[in-house]
Amino acid sequence: MNLNLYWGDLHSHCSISYGHGTIDQALTRAMQQLDFCSVTGHAFWPDMPTDKKQYGDIIRYHEQGFATCAKNWEELIRAHDEATTPGHFIAFPSYEWHSREFGDHNVYGMGPNLALQDAPDLPALRKIARATGSLVIPHHIGYAAGYRGVNWEHYSEECSPFAEIYSLHGCSESEDAPYPMLHDMGPRDAGSMADHGWRAGHRFGVVGGTDHHGAYPGSHGDGIMGTFAKNLTREGLWEAFKERRVYAATGDKIDARLFVDDAWIGSEIMSPEKRHVNAVVHGIDRLDRVEVLKNNRVIKRLSPEASGPYDEDRHYRLRITWGWGRKDEPVRWNARVAVEGGTLDAVDTCFSGQAVVAPKGAGGHDQTADAADLPHEIIDQDETSVAWKSVTAGNLSMRHPRMQSLSLAVTVKQDAKFTLQVNGEEYTHSMEELLAGGRSHYLRDWLTEAIRIGPLVAKSACTVNAAFQDDPENDIDVYRLRTAQTNGHWAWLTPIWVER
Repeated sequence: MNLNLYWGDLHSHCSISYGHGTIDQALTRAMQQLDFCSVTGHAFWPDMPTDKKQYGDIIRYHEQGFATCAKNWEELIRAHDEATTPGHFIAFPSYEWHSREFGDHNVYGMGPNLALQDAPDLPALRKIARATGSLVIPHHIGYAAGYRGVNWEHYSEECSPFAEIYSLHGCSESEDAPYPMLHDMGPRDAGSMADHGWRAGHRFGVVGGTDHHGAYPGSHGDGIMGTFAKNLTREGLWEAFKERRVYAATGDKIDARLFVDDAWIGSEIMSPEKRHVNAVVHGIDRLDRVEVLKNNRVIKRLSPEASGPYDEDRHYRLRITWGWGRKDEPVRWNARVAVEGGTLDAVDTCFSGQAVVAPKGAGGHDQTADAADLPHEIIDQDETSVAWKSVTAGNLSMRHPRMQSLSLAVTVKQDAKFTLQVNGEEYTHSMEELLAGGRSHYLRDWLTEAIRIGPLVAKSACTVNAAFQDDPENDIDVYRLRTAQTNGHWAWLTPIWVER
């Protein structure tokens, strides 16, 4: 089966309910670096706390957001429909249904229409989904059951082919996964992790989604999903969603694939004899490791086979990152990088919005940095150079970055040079320098904005392609893959279920 890899974010927010930025800004930014998205309206919370003395601000905040969503619902539907062009970009309408008892869920329509309907509990919400052909997807599942995390006792594969395991809230793949929960909603709980759900016998896929509240779907580092689909249409993606051909990534678009007897992720197959397992990963930075798991246990740990800094095919990856400086001083960037002695083959934008979960105004959101429809934008690109503009402010804290970056795929000779022109300054580095590591430049002395070029990494150091044989272990064996780059970006794949 021939399938294409598409990238999306099905969970982001803006002022259509509560948050910042307009629905049109959100969709414009999504189209810049995604194939599909959904801008979700906060809509319902049937078991919201009623103690106004303890939760008064939270109650008012959500009730106002729900009323805003209801008022703007037709606008949300219109914007998603108008943003959709088959083969170019697809937007799915959605709304969020909160619950302490059952966990938070988003309701998605294949589109272009979706009715805004409340339900008193999760079984009733599924009844609505069955009648409308909608999907009901749990998110930030890692919080404890009863505290808006998933409750696996109430989970059903019906209407919920996958769960969101990575977002601004943290990672819920397993309790020892990177990126713990840091929101004031609390820590993650072992009983709510995805691996616990698989161990309990549930069959579901996993995705990433930003849960970004500043009109920036696909905000880099906050969570995205990869989807293997036949084509970029509503129908093509919807089929892939229902077949669980989806996976979670933190931000870098890591092309990660796992096959068991040629079956794609999300499949349920019969294989009573020795199985053929194939793991193929193409990162956009140096790979740290690729792990194949069986029944939640690592059975293969794979590394790139690169023997040195050079690539025989002369293919490399180059990262350029800019930002830093004072967090209350927005900086406008005009920059270009040119390759001498090679070609620029592809550019991955790694653009992000404000690093906050639920901005509420002054002190929580720098409106200046994201005032433009496209605060970060490629303005020119040819076979040897790329130019861009951007506006950044310094990091909110040492845990909340605001830097922006590009990842360039280049083909270069050993005497190649890279020239960076930025805000009137010019810097040139040889290939040898950048193979040794990234180089940083401060534009206006200490405590001012800075830019980093490099490292330059051989494509072979970003690639794993391995095959092996494996024997049956249980009546049902669950195979999956996770992978990490050395820069901290991860991907987690939906399992393949194999019966003997």
